[in-house]
Amino acid sequence: MTVSDFFSSTEPSNIASPDWSHLNVETKPTLKLTWDEIYINDDLNASKVKEHSSEEIQSLKLSFSEKVDIKEYPPAVRYRGGDREPWELVYGFGRSEALRLLNTEGWFFTHLEGSDDAIEDVQAQENEKLPKRINEERDMVHFLIQKVNHGHIEKSEKDIKSKFKLVYPYRPSEVRNRVIAQTLAALGVEQPFITYTSTPKIENWIKNHSREEYVINNDYDKDRDLHVVTMKEGYQYRVVSNAFQTYKETKKKTGVIFHCGSPTKKATLYKKRKQVIEGFNEIRENMESCGLKIWPIEIIGALPQDRESDNIKELVKIY
Repeated sequence: MTVSDFFSSTEPSNIASPDWSHLNVETKPTLKLTWDEIYINDDLNASKVKEHSSEEIQSLKLSFSEKVDIKEYPPAVRYRGGDREPWELVYGFGRSEALRLLNTEGWFFTHLEGSDDAIEDVQAQENEKLPKRINEERDMVHFLIQKVNHGHIEKSEKDIKSKFKLVYPYRPSEVRNRVIAQTLAALGVEQPFITYTSTPKIENWIKNHSREEYVINNDYDKDRDLHVVTMKEGYQYRVVSNAFQTYKETKKKTGVIFHCGSPTKKATLYKKRKQVIEGFNEIRENMESCGLKIWPIEIIGALPQDRESDNIKELVKIY
């Protein structure tokens, strides 16, 4: 069966329909529309920076020509009114382009109803759920900036983080922190807390701010007689394991420079830093109870993160 035969012989009720109620968008019964009934403008997709490449379109075209899966959600539209092109494409721009290349008369569409803000949220999250073209971090930044510029959320870390968690709930905290930091920077909002999203950012702090020189990446620091590593909170066990391996090979201990995620209502930055030290102490006590003689870890300090209370030029000593 060709894709055109599928379109002419299949009822809309047989096509899978998604549920977007968690984003305050109502899903109406699936529609069967012709292309001349739909207004298609890629610029209206606020969740994407870059359009589909020709290779991606050809891949989608090949996929449809081989088989149409009625269990897969179709593109979506919303009603905009008027006599000419009364429907507007919400998502599925790549799929629609591929289907038009296959000379279909039209296709099946999920009918959505919701506010502009809610529809934009759906546009962004749809790319998270379906393997068409996953959102890149720059798409997320673009989306969040648009949310602020359109007046849907406030230009604050709290609102931006809340929208991120709503639309991209399965993204790890590392991605969330990077995207929020980039969004705030692009909007000219200075964060009260510095987050170190990568080793290059730590290297930038050493180069641009620190009064002292540090070597990291488990390199040997001859002035401190240590192999120095950097660590985010929560990775104590991994650092200790690697430190034992380093000591076995070099007979040198490992110096640790650490940093934490942004503080929360339940965990201040001070508390987070203390928990890092307590984590190392607990591992040490447990191992000493089993006969450990040499503890291969020395805490050098914590990276400055609080713009108000930390001295940006030096590590914070935690006792």
